[in-house]
Amino acid sequence: MRSLVSTFAGAVVLLAACGGGQTPSAQSASSDQQPTEAEMAQAQKPCGSSDATQQADLSSEKATDAFTPCAKGGAKDYSALVHIEPVEDGVHIIIEATDEDVTLLGPDAAKRDAVIVYPKGKGSTAVEVPLEKTKTGYHGDKIVFWNDLDKITDEGTKIDIAVYDHDKVSGETEELHVSVGLSTGKSCEKAQDENPQQVSMGKTNNRPDLTNAQLGAPINNANAAAACGLPDASHAKICVLVRNGKPLGVTVNVDPKNNKLAACIDRRMRRLAFPVDDRPNTVTYNY
Repeated sequence: MRSLVSTFAGAVVLLAACGGGQTPSAQSASSDQQPTEAEMAQAQKPCGSSDATQQADLSSEKATDAFTPCAKGGAKDYSALVHIEPVEDGVHIIIEATDEDVTLLGPDAAKRDAVIVYPKGKGSTAVEVPLEKTKTGYHGDKIVFWNDLDKITDEGTKIDIAVYDHDKVSGETEELHVSVGLSTGKSCEKAQDENPQQVSMGKTNNRPDLTNAQLGAPINNANAAAACGLPDASHAKICVLVRNGKPLGVTVNVDPKNNKLAACIDRRMRRLAFPVDDRPNTVTYNY
């Protein structure tokens, strides 16, 4: 049973720990070949900053690239590109590292090369990225599931990617960090705050208000519940702030909580075209 309510914007609406993880892949014979100086130079990446937080838009199909900080010895000693893209099950993280000294076997991250992702920031439950040695470093590939994340709108969830660069000769391990903010976009509530309903005293407005049926038709026709696989036992509350036919903010709350379903419905709402009105309108819809 679906219900529809439409109001102006002024209305009130509503993994493994570091020592664990998956066993790294075995080193192949080809990856054991020593790279030339030219190959190592070509494989080096720019050095990123541990102080800046990269932003990844999960509502689009575009990927986000971020560079890790380089090792103290420079980009040849260690540098890496982190590729982040939204997929159906979560956030796909791919890391391509340049490392002249790769050690993948060891009891814990302090005694080998490792990449650990903290989906809810430092100190949260960790997910280790499986690594495979390449000629000039290593390759890592891991999906962080939607339900491992916390908030997915506005500032979203800031994940921390910790890189442990182990030096086989000295036995020391350097710890490097890169932070990425993951968000599907602005929430309905924040868009409402930024687009208040304006009332001009002494002026008349003969334009008719858009009806509930007109504003809700795009959501109804999208049938996002079926497209995203919302179970019969679950419910979704959708809030969209619309202006000039475009959704400026979206909030999807699924009960029981399910970030995967919420993100799927969210993406579909942000791509809809609504009736054009230069005044802000809030559309709410319940599945």
